[in-house]
Parts: sequence; C-alpha cells; structure tokens
Amino acid sequence: MRVQSLLICERILGITHKDTLFRLTFRGASYADSLQLQRCIHLWTLLLEIRVQHNSILHFDTCFAAQALVRLMLELNERNTHLYEFNADFEHLPRFVDVLTVFNLLTETISESYELLQIRPVHRKQQENFDNIFKCIAHAIYLLVSTAHGRDEIRRVYMSVKELVKLNICSACTSDTLLHLCVSRLNVIKSGYLNDNNLNIIFPDASVIKFLLDCGMNVNAKNEVKSTPLHIAAQPYNFSNEIISLLLNNGADLDQPNKSDERPFNLIASNPANTVSLMNYITLKCLAATVISRYRIPYKEEIPKCLEDFLKHHEP
Repeated sequence: MRVQSLLICERILGITHKDTLFRLTFRGASYADSLQLQRCIHLWTLLLEIRVQHNSILHFDTCFAAQALVRLMLELNERNTHLYEFNADFEHLPRFVDVLTVFNLLTETISESYELLQIRPVHRKQQENFDNIFKCIAHAIYLLVSTAHGRDEIRRVYMSVKELVKLNICSACTSDTLLHLCVSRLNVIKSGYLNDNNLNIIFPDASVIKFLLDCGMNVNAKNEVKSTPLHIAAQPYNFSNEIISLLLNNGADLDQPNKSDERPFNLIASNPANTVSLMNYITLKCLAATVISRYRIPYKEEIPKCLEDFLKHHEP
C-alpha cells in the first residue's frame, strides 16, 4: 500500500516535487526502522540521485540526503563485518555495487560544482555543503576499499578514485585534500536521521591513505594554512606511527613549515609515542633549504629555477 501510494504521488506531483521527495525520505527511514535495510538503501539512493540531478551537490537537501545514506552504510558495514566473520553465507551490507553508485553520484558533477565555488562572491552555506559532501566522498572511498572483493572490483575502485584524484579537488573552506581528511579524526559525518552521540570514527585509516597514495595523490599537498597531510597526522589526537611511516615512505617532507612555522619534524619528535627514526628521512637538501629560509638568505636568480620552487616550499 505504501509503495503504491508513493507511485501515485510520483505520477500526480512528479518525481522532483518536494512532497514526493519528502515521502521517499521517510519511507526509507521507516524501512530502516523495520530493519529492511536494503530497501532503505535503494530508496535513499534514488532520493540522492534525484537531489543531485535536480539541485546539485551544493544544495543543503542533497547534502542532507548524502550524509544520511553514507552514515547508514558506515554503521551497517561496521556491524555486518563482525557477523560476516562468523557466517560466510551472511549477506554483507552495504553491497559494493550500492557504494560505488553513491560514490559516482557524489563525484560525477564535483568538478563543475568546485568551479562554481571559485566565483566570487561565494555563499558560505554552499561552501559548507560542498565540504560535507567532500567528507562523504572520503567515507565512500573507505567503504569501497572495505567492500571491494576480487580483482575486477578493486580495479573499478582504483580507476574511479584515480579519476577523482586527477581533478585535484579540495575542500572549499580550508583547501584540504582527501589525504588531509583521511589522516584526521575530525573527519566525521553527522546526520539528522541517525544518532550522533556515538559517532563511529573511521579515520585516520592506513588502508585508505595507502590507496589514495597509490592513486597518485600528492603527499605534500598544502591546505589554506600551508599544512601538509603530515602536519595533520603529526597532531597528538591523530598520531599513529603506522600512518607517519606510511606518509614518510611515500615521500612526505618532514621539514616543510606551515604558516605558523610548525614543521612535522618538531611535532613528531616531541611526541612521546613516536617510534619512527626521523633521521632516516632527513636529507641534506632539506636542511640546506631550511637554513636558507630561516636566515632569509637571498636566492632568487642565484640558483637554478628548479630549486627555487623547492625552497619556496620550505618558507612559512
């Protein structure tokens, strides 16, 4: 009866009418309450598809729908992973194909939306919506890595994420890249449909970080305050020796300062939990660049052009 009423509502009002979308939203929520979780995922994915096509990812309603769907998938993934370990015949939710569909919906127009945000003046709320969608994408990548099984699925994830990395998209408010987000505990998704009191903190996650690096993500990319992912990972609340080593082994620079003149080397060395031998990652070239920057020794047109950019990265 309820499904038929939805179909009648769609025929009379149209699929993009606000009352139709409202009914889709709460019919999905009622499915979730009655533990018909796959039906909820189907309905909310349809809702997200309509929102993206009709409103774009900069709209609050699109952001709200994406947050609810990705949060549901995250909670199902955590809960069902434990059940799957004891019962191999158990159907794992969320399914890979559903996660990939959501990822594609969120990323197919992200380049156009990002370009719109470069036009001034910018609506602050649109920036915030974009950043929330960006967090959803980071969590969708985590779900893709978790649910992909077999060479074909892993290859599809790799190709999809690699295309996103090539776009060089970053957050609108702080210019954080996906790598910045994936090394931070502050990267969480809040949703009006689900309980936010016990948020599952996914990040930092070494498997996602390694996957992004394998896809070509710049390990030394800087955000608005010139902090690299290593700066973020070196903060006490994010600190993990495994992730620090992973970033360093993939070329992260220990000696690049941010606007506050903080260097990852100092942050890591001062952390009592650190077990990484930092001297193995310090080069004479970095030390020389740091000294030139610290004492403000003139170097323009005194050294090859290729080294000038390297020196600029070592200036606050």
